[in-house]
Amino acid sequence: MSLIKCPSCQKQISNKVDICPHCDFSLNQSKDDLNRLKVLNYRKYRDQMYRFKMLTFTAMAIAISGLVPMLWTYAQAIDYGFNANFLNHWGIYLIIAGFALYVVVRAKMFQIKRNYKLKK
Repeated sequence: MSLIKCPSCQKQISNKVDICPHCDFSLNQSKDDLNRLKVLNYRKYRDQMYRFKMLTFTAMAIAISGLVPMLWTYAQAIDYGFNANFLNHWGIYLIIAGFALYVVVRAKMFQIKRNYKLKK
């Protein structure tokens, strides 16, 4: 008796069982069913990555929406000759929030990609 990975849930199971005790996946399926499962797993991965890519664009848009008013304030400071204090500007909070969201989303994308490649 040896341990194998279930094609569906990737948990360790005995090679003697016909049905996975964790997810009730039948191991006596044809090659077509296994290929269909691989295609479904790829589609799930692709859809997750697409959603997270859209979130990265949202994070960049948030950061840019904070940067543009700061640049506008800077341009006005140059024109009118006053000092612009950017640490008190509300745009800095949007830039920080956008950058933090971007980093979190990219880390999650890296984790999803690593998990998908381990399941292959």
